[in-house]
Amino acid sequence: MWLYQVLLKCLKPVLMKKVRRYQASYSNYRLEEVFGNWPETKVEFWLHCASVGEVLAAKELVARWLAAHPQQTLLLTTVTPTGAEQAIKLFGNQIVHRYLPMDYPAYVNKALSQVQCRRMAIIETELWPNLLKGLKAKNIPICIVNARMSEKSAKNYKRFSGFSRKLFAFPDLFLAHHENDSARFIELGARHVEVSGSIKFDVMLSQDVLESDWREALGSNRFVWIGASTHDGEDEVLLAVHKTLKNTFPNALLILVPRHPERFESVTKLANQFFSKVEKRSDDKTNNWCDTDVLIGDSMGELMRYYQASDVAFVGGSLIERGGHNPIEPAVLGKPILVGPHTFNFKEITQSLIEEGGALRCEAKDALVKALIALSERDNRVEMGQKALVYAQKNQGALERTLEHIEELTSV
Repeated sequence: MWLYQVLLKCLKPVLMKKVRRYQASYSNYRLEEVFGNWPETKVEFWLHCASVGEVLAAKELVARWLAAHPQQTLLLTTVTPTGAEQAIKLFGNQIVHRYLPMDYPAYVNKALSQVQCRRMAIIETELWPNLLKGLKAKNIPICIVNARMSEKSAKNYKRFSGFSRKLFAFPDLFLAHHENDSARFIELGARHVEVSGSIKFDVMLSQDVLESDWREALGSNRFVWIGASTHDGEDEVLLAVHKTLKNTFPNALLILVPRHPERFESVTKLANQFFSKVEKRSDDKTNNWCDTDVLIGDSMGELMRYYQASDVAFVGGSLIERGGHNPIEPAVLGKPILVGPHTFNFKEITQSLIEEGGALRCEAKDALVKALIALSERDNRVEMGQKALVYAQKNQGALERTLEHIEELTSV
C-alpha cells in the first residue's frame, strides 16, 4: 500500500485543483466534507455512487430499500456534484447525502469517526484503498454491487499483485455481473464472490420516459438516431456518418450526448462545423426541434428520454479504446443497438446482445452508415429492437438477489 500512498501525495496538487474547480462551479459542493469534516452520521445503510451514472443505476435499489425500511436512514455518498444533484433530485430528503472524502488517511479517518453504520455497498467497482481499510477497521461490512472487471483492468491490477491482493481482500462480498468477472475477482484476491447479474436490467421505466412528448417535438415522421455517452474522438466520426446519412435521408436527426458535461460546449462547436441547424437541449425550452440537424443532449439524467425518442441507439466509448458504455439502457427500451469495435467494459453483455440479434458491431464509419440505412426500414429496426428487449427481460432479477445479499450483510 506504500506505493499508493506515495502516488496520492504526488497527485494532491492535481486533486486539489479539481475539487476547487468543483467548488467554484457548483453551489451545492460542500468542500469541507471532501476533507473529512462530516457531521455526526448514524445510519443503517451507506451506499456509495461515484457520479450520475451510478446514482441512476442504483435508483431502483434505493427505492426498494427505502420502501422496505421506512424508519431507517440511508446515507448516499458521491464524488461529483452532478451525482449529488441527481441523488437529491431522485430521493430528496429520503436520504442523507455526503461527499466522499478524498482517499487520504487523515480525511477518511476523520469522516469515519463521525459515522455509525451497519453495512456499506459500493456501486460498480470503485475501490478506494484507504476508505476500504478504514471501513474494515470499524468492522463495517462492505459489498461491491454490479461488480465488473474487464480483461484489460485485470491485467493492469496483476502488474501490482501484492497491492491488488490486499485491495480485493477488503470487501466482504463482490456481486459480479458475469462468471468471467467472478473468476477475475477471485484471481485478484477477492474472498467471497457471487454472480448476481446486473441490476441495470431491472430498471423501472418512469412515466416521464414512457410518456415523453419529445418524439413529437423532434418530428414523428423522420429518422432519429442517438450517439450516446460519446468521448473525444467519437463525435467527429458520428457527425461525418450523419452527414453521409443525410444524403439519403435529408430530414434525419442525430441526438449527440457527450459523456461528460465539460465537453458539451466543445461538441456543440464541432457540430456547428458540420451542420447549420444545431440546437442544444438547454437552449430550446419549447422542445421544438423539427428542423434541427443535430440536437446536443447537454443535460444530466435524461439519457433514457433521449433513447426513448430515438429509432436507433449507438452506444459510445466503443469507437475508441475506452471500452464502451452500458448497452442495457437502450435494450430495456427495445431499441436496436449499434456499437464500435471496443466493448471490453461490457464484453459479455454486448456479445450476448449481438448473438441474440439485438445489437450490431460496426468497425468504422462505412459500417455505421450501412447499418443506419438498413435500420431506417421500420420492420428491420422493430425486429432488432424486440430482440434486444427480449434479451434484457431474460436477464432481470439481479436487483432482488442484490437486496437479499445486502440485507444479510450486517456488522456484528
